[in-house]
Amino acid sequence: MLLIILLAGWQGAWADMAPATAAPAAAAPEAEAILQQMQAAPARGLLYAISKQGQTAYLFGTIHVGRADFFPLDLIATQAMVQSSELVVELDASQIDKMQAGLQRYAALPPPQTLDTLLPPALRQRLHTQLDALAIPRETVQGWKPWMASLTLTVGALKKLGYGFEYATEFYFIGIANALGKPVTELEGIDYQFQLFDSIPPQDQLVYLDESLGYLETDDMRADTQALIDAWLAHDPAALQQITVKSLQRAPRSADWMKQKLFTERNLRMSDKIEQMLADGKTPFVAVGALHLTGADGLPALLEKRGYRVTSLYP
Repeated sequence: MLLIILLAGWQGAWADMAPATAAPAAAAPEAEAILQQMQAAPARGLLYAISKQGQTAYLFGTIHVGRADFFPLDLIATQAMVQSSELVVELDASQIDKMQAGLQRYAALPPPQTLDTLLPPALRQRLHTQLDALAIPRETVQGWKPWMASLTLTVGALKKLGYGFEYATEFYFIGIANALGKPVTELEGIDYQFQLFDSIPPQDQLVYLDESLGYLETDDMRADTQALIDAWLAHDPAALQQITVKSLQRAPRSADWMKQKLFTERNLRMSDKIEQMLADGKTPFVAVGALHLTGADGLPALLEKRGYRVTSLYP
């Protein structure tokens, strides 16, 4: 459940979002102040340079929630963005109309079906209890499939802890790209990511919801979220990978699907697309969820196996 904030880039799509954007350099004093803030900012996230035969790509590991005090990011990340030919994200979540349309296509139940009618009584009561605890009106999830209800709980729990999807790192980079006039392209797109979740069989969606509720009922989310945020703020890939393993162990019935569909298959697909961009002579700045950059099947490891030189730009 918690890993989603470092894996899928659209979770806040149904919320009233006001994306955080990079401040434009409209006035010299303001630009100077922003530069000083970037110079003073600590390294956050993960940042790699990938090179081969004179071609270079940058990989930045993002987090899909945040706080205002996470920004601005440091000067090294900004300079890499400036040197790139384009910004590449999992999907452009700033296109709210497309996101909302995707929700209706993939996450909505066909009328007159409702979520409560799909759930066994005990599971329905547990869902209602958690919705009430998170101050989420029960009726807001009635039109969603069980997998979407699970993600709605995630959003509500993270908001309660003080983290907003409007401060996703992708929005920050999209703001910089727009200010610099750089194109923003997608590695996956909204349809691809929604189809991943919508491909979960109905019975397994109930399992996913059951495990999500079980996690919330343990009251461990505050400590686990803080550990995840701390690892990202400390640009610590080893800690992020350890948290991944621990989180998958918490959801034994969903773990195989999560690992195969959300990590392995997507990382292979992403690495193919990044390699093609380099072959086309581009210098992409690729900003994707940080967990795509960790472990033996992470993007840096996969590209290194293909003969690319991988250099961490954060000491």
